[in-house]
Amino acid sequence: MKISVIGAAGYVGSNVAIMLAVKGLCDEIVLVDPFKPNLVVHLGMDTTTGISEIGVNVHEGEYPDIKDSNIVIVAAGAAQGLIASRMEMLPKNLPIIKEIAGHIKEFAPDSIVLTATNPVDPLNYAMYQFTGFDRRKVIGYTLNDSTRFKEMVAQELGHKPCEVDGFVFGEHGESQVQAFSTIRINGKPVVFTEATKKKIKDRVPLILKTYEELQTGRTAGVTSGYGTSKIVNAIVNNTNETLSSSAVLDGEYGQKNISMGVPLVLGSGGIHAIRELELADDEKAGFANTVKVLSAAMRQVDEFVKENK
Repeated sequence: MKISVIGAAGYVGSNVAIMLAVKGLCDEIVLVDPFKPNLVVHLGMDTTTGISEIGVNVHEGEYPDIKDSNIVIVAAGAAQGLIASRMEMLPKNLPIIKEIAGHIKEFAPDSIVLTATNPVDPLNYAMYQFTGFDRRKVIGYTLNDSTRFKEMVAQELGHKPCEVDGFVFGEHGESQVQAFSTIRINGKPVVFTEATKKKIKDRVPLILKTYEELQTGRTAGVTSGYGTSKIVNAIVNNTNETLSSSAVLDGEYGQKNISMGVPLVLGSGGIHAIRELELADDEKAGFANTVKVLSAAMRQVDEFVKENK
């Protein structure tokens, strides 16, 4: 099993590589970052020694070295700076995704592609358009939203996050839909008051804002690294586990030509199925809103692809 990480010198990319290596999910990890080659050399040296007992070959490389990769993880993007919304990065990152997609198509045409670059949903759609891959092999990493949702519910109700299950739908951003109707604690459904729902929903815009205010130049690297390793584990070990991330829809939830966060059944080959869950009435309204927000972004992608394909 060979996995390549593009943008491996960044905080997200490096954490992804480390988590994959520590879990021993593959035999080889190729670290690619043409803008920071010394950092990926350093990361490869340090990680290979640190996990030498596990036996994963972690090394730097260039685009031709991703040849025959089973999975390619994309965490490369323009410098983010201070932003109010992830969507602000779309014009800057579309050309980068176009270039990377070309290299993946040339050197790893049979790979599964996992995109973690923001804004994830439209960029996953762009990756799908530019590679021409089967949509089941193109996944946008948005698992952090459901992870945070479960954590917030656990904190509010006095449980451990590992006891909570549930899903977030739609945009990896402020229009996301926290589906309280899907929450289960130790397998049992929960009835939420409107006040509790509002309290949890109001925390969503604060997540990006808090990271920005710290001015570290970093986002959720460890969270993304661990979450990505869960998705990779599901694919590598064919677990058929349901994890929430962004997928290109073709009729599911009544949508087409859009990539958005939904519950995915993952296994060998990528997406085995998209679970279509019944949402509560207020969640359906939120779903319609996030579709509206994302559709506008998808049309930007369509225009860019038309002009540059």
